[in-house]
Amino acid sequence: MKKLKSFGGRNLGGGGGTPGIPKNFAELQRLQMKMEEELKNLEESFAQEQVEVEVGGGALKIVATCDRQIRDIVYDKDLLDDLEMFNDMLKTAMSEVWQKVESIREEKTNEIIAKYNPLA
Repeated sequence: MKKLKSFGGRNLGGGGGTPGIPKNFAELQRLQMKMEEELKNLEESFAQEQVEVEVGGGALKIVATCDRQIRDIVYDKDLLDDLEMFNDMLKTAMSEVWQKVESIREEKTNEIIAKYNPLA
């Protein structure tokens, strides 16, 4: 293969390359397809992974999955006597559960992306 040179005499193709970076486009496509498959499997596994949050010393508990589905809400019936407090606790618990879900999703997704990043 003939090496191409730019006007400044720099090499535009062929030759060495950076260590760790695949040298051809087909290899990059293969790695991308493999990463996409792993990300798809990860997305499916999120439906099985549960996150629990308790607030008010266990008076209110929310169980959700990492695919952003609420599975259960358990609360003491006494909380319904003070609806304002119940509302505040519910908002707090919902915020916490979604923060946990997003944190887990981000961490696991970044692990897969980092595994296939040729520059990392």
